[in-house]
Amino acid sequence: MAAGRVRLPTPRSGTVTIVSAPSRDAIISAFAARHGEPPAAIFRAPGRVNLIGEHTDYSHLPVLPIAIERGLTVAAAPAPGGVVEAASSAFAGEPVIDRANPAATPAIPWSRYLTGALRELANVAPGRGARLLIDGDLPAGGGLSSSSALTVGVIAALAAAWDVPLPPGEIVRRAVVSERHAGVESGGMDQEVIVFAEDGAALRIDFDPPGHRAVPLPAGLAFVAASSGEDAPKAGAARDAYNERVVGARIATAMLADEIGLEVEHPLVLRQVAGVDVIDVLVDGLPERISAAEAAHGIDLDVEQLVRLTAGRFDHQLKVPVRRVARHILGEAERVGRAEAALLAGDLPAFGRLLNESHNSLREDFRCSTAALDRLCAAMRKSGASGARLTGAGFGGYALAAAPPASVAAIIEAAVAATGGPAFEVHASAGLERL
Repeated sequence: MAAGRVRLPTPRSGTVTIVSAPSRDAIISAFAARHGEPPAAIFRAPGRVNLIGEHTDYSHLPVLPIAIERGLTVAAAPAPGGVVEAASSAFAGEPVIDRANPAATPAIPWSRYLTGALRELANVAPGRGARLLIDGDLPAGGGLSSSSALTVGVIAALAAAWDVPLPPGEIVRRAVVSERHAGVESGGMDQEVIVFAEDGAALRIDFDPPGHRAVPLPAGLAFVAASSGEDAPKAGAARDAYNERVVGARIATAMLADEIGLEVEHPLVLRQVAGVDVIDVLVDGLPERISAAEAAHGIDLDVEQLVRLTAGRFDHQLKVPVRRVARHILGEAERVGRAEAALLAGDLPAFGRLLNESHNSLREDFRCSTAALDRLCAAMRKSGASGARLTGAGFGGYALAAAPPASVAAIIEAAVAATGGPAFEVHASAGLERL
């Protein structure tokens, strides 16, 4: 189906398969060979690399990502009955999902994203089934947003195949909630950039009030994405660590609002207190760790506002980090504005320094970096990068380096030497496309 595969060694998992992007004709041929008919709709959903603004979106604070040329292609055709069958060269297993009872789907890791998408499509062509075929060249499990590319592509392709195409904003909204059904209470950055990205530009995304704008990238700036050699799946311990920080940010919001006598609305997000004078001083007065139960009792708040998740409930007795989580998120949001200004001014050294500051904050305050990510970023800086930071949720996965084009080859070589790779140049690319 795809044009070729390159197997690259990694320290922990042995090999990573990178599949070259399939052509439209190859997808149609493969689909027809499998199902005896061509697909009704084919969508290409890109991956993403976040330049800066990490762990700010679920606090409704700004982000600055790019979509990249690597992505996933989803082909779909309607089928009789209410069953959705899926196969993929990018993910192992072939889920078969009954739309009437998606929770009964056998446990295949990526099927939880399909069931989440189908839950958000329950009112679209109810009772109809479909066949899906997914291919691509986007590495999975590393923080380049393969899960969001999958859910966006599946939602767009299924709706189109059922002849109920959705507007872009509606695809974003449904895809965000789809992923939360999988267990991670994430924000909306990935889905928005995957849908709305523009070629050659970053996308500044704001959530309150909602909006986005293209930020053209200056000449002389190149990006390298490099693997730490550690998977960063949105499951298990990584999922729990992510949700712990979401709850910590909610607690910080509630306690800061109580301190200054500010009325805040549900959902509790740091955007509601970000503009308060001397916020930095107030953040320093937050507890280092506290449970949602303790925080809610102290400020007379319904604890459910702190611990309710889309896919369940966080343990209200578990102590979570609060002060350092708030310090990172508020500082990172401020760095987004400075980074946008640096890009518009063509000040690449300043932009690189902001990436380094971001990584330091993610390591020291947010504590989602790892020794492998730290080593990788240091190696890329030493080999010519003006700045480097982890990209994505952290806890493993990929790092990003910004550099002059002449340094790209040396940075890739240094990254592979540090972790085993893979590492490759990425380019700011357009968003979701119907082929």
